[in-house]
Amino acid sequence: MSRDHFKMTVLTFWALLFLSGLEPTTGFQLPGVSTIQQQIRERQRVTTLYMAKKFGTTAKSGAKRKGRPSTSGFGGAASDTCPCGGGGGAAEKLPYMKCCGKLHKNILEFQKATPSQVVRARYTAYAKREIDFIIKSTHPLNKAFEADIQHWRQQIDLNCYDNFELTKCEIASEEIMDDQKTALVTFVAHMIQRDSKEKTAFQETSTFEKIGGAWLYKEGKIEEPPGREPKDDDHDAEAGDNNETAAEDVASP
Repeated sequence: MSRDHFKMTVLTFWALLFLSGLEPTTGFQLPGVSTIQQQIRERQRVTTLYMAKKFGTTAKSGAKRKGRPSTSGFGGAASDTCPCGGGGGAAEKLPYMKCCGKLHKNILEFQKATPSQVVRARYTAYAKREIDFIIKSTHPLNKAFEADIQHWRQQIDLNCYDNFELTKCEIASEEIMDDQKTALVTFVAHMIQRDSKEKTAFQETSTFEKIGGAWLYKEGKIEEPPGREPKDDDHDAEAGDNNETAAEDVASP
């Protein structure tokens, strides 16, 4: 078995373990791969935290937090309108816990969600600082996937798009391939810069693959949002860089 094949096998096992909520038998061994053993134990630890259904994000001992705490627990925040926009027009806007909050807090809701619903839930996860969901909904072959889960959580925690208010995730299209295991979702992410109050947006076409019954975010292609006027080369290049950074912060872990 090649090294890449072996790595994919182990990462797929992680994803299945994470989504099922199961824990490996005590003493579980992967012969001769001590580093991967440690990584599996770390993934198990994160899974246990999520499956315990803790509302909010637990602060790390001795670590300084630059971001905001989770705002998705019980209380007024849970009844606020969901940041994703509730999936459509004004009549369809739903409270957080009746929309993306269900996916964040209930593994069964996540497993039965459509690719579009996972896109909106990932968008909302940045607004609500649901870091465990961002990790859990990421495909093992996504370029942002990290074997060191604790370090990955810290990086997301420090770069959770705090300078922007996420106002709406607009789904443009969803296409599920014939194999029923791959899907493409095109969406427009809307946001407002907190200091300048400037409105901005980016469009992305995301690729999802189904593992363990749930759709996981594998990769995305950044595009110009509909109706945007083209600029000259210099400004266009700069705008492209800014949009790609925004997309990586929101759509990718």
